[in-house]
Amino acid sequence: MSAAIATDLRLLAGQLLMTGLPGTGLDTATAQWLQQNGIRAVCLRAANVRDAAQLTRLNADLRRALGPQALIALDLAGMPSAYPAWLPQPPGAMQLCAVGDAELANGTGAATARGLRALGINWLLAPLLNLDTAAGQAPGAAHAFGGDPLLAAAMAQAWTAGCQAEGVACCARLYLPQHSAGGPLPSVDKTRSQLEEHDFVPFRQAVAQTASMMSAHVAYPALDTRQPASLSHAVMHGLLRQQWGYGGVLLTPGIGAQGEHVGARALAAGADMALLADTAQLPAALDDV
Repeated sequence: MSAAIATDLRLLAGQLLMTGLPGTGLDTATAQWLQQNGIRAVCLRAANVRDAAQLTRLNADLRRALGPQALIALDLAGMPSAYPAWLPQPPGAMQLCAVGDAELANGTGAATARGLRALGINWLLAPLLNLDTAAGQAPGAAHAFGGDPLLAAAMAQAWTAGCQAEGVACCARLYLPQHSAGGPLPSVDKTRSQLEEHDFVPFRQAVAQTASMMSAHVAYPALDTRQPASLSHAVMHGLLRQQWGYGGVLLTPGIGAQGEHVGARALAAGADMALLADTAQLPAALDDV
């Protein structure tokens, strides 16, 4: 293989990966490395946020480094308390669902997007589509649009429509508690019909309009007895693409701790983009892809 072809392939591989950043600024060496490897998607988290001026400057630097097609995502889901109050937050889902006003949900999504766009964000990794099945006591319940699948789906889609109409892409996803690397993954031990009739309803309703969906490091034995959803061809391709007909972007959650060659495995399962929160993991992932 010629050096030119190898370079072209590495640049193509870079477009399939999203990375985190180590701090609140973009140094020259990191910017050059991202450029040289074709990376155009970055996920920002609490550690990257100090104040509005800093975040706006960081995003401008990222756009210069990654080009006009840069994808700058913000992951607020599941831990908004770690972020300053001035940063536009994803929906107060529990409160919106209690009111039950789709127009209010739409306006909330739109307002969130306007604030984020002004800071240079064009992709929000929300909403969370967990269902609250334990009267507010389940993990992530505060971020859930209630326990009624149809109502939750309707409210989430109203919020998403408002956000995306203002130029910020959304990502339908689950809230998952942190688990230790190498420990057992969460498992949802329900039948396929139970999943389809309850848990998956908001996701299936999101298919028509949501720009992206994030898979989960969760075992669904009814769908795949060997792999978690994030690495399962049966879930990523068979369920989401073939059965549901989803045509948007399929993104993995942060997968750096999920074993060797995990980026390539996730892409082979059907993901369009693999998220690696640690930039130190990118060289090996690029080689694998």
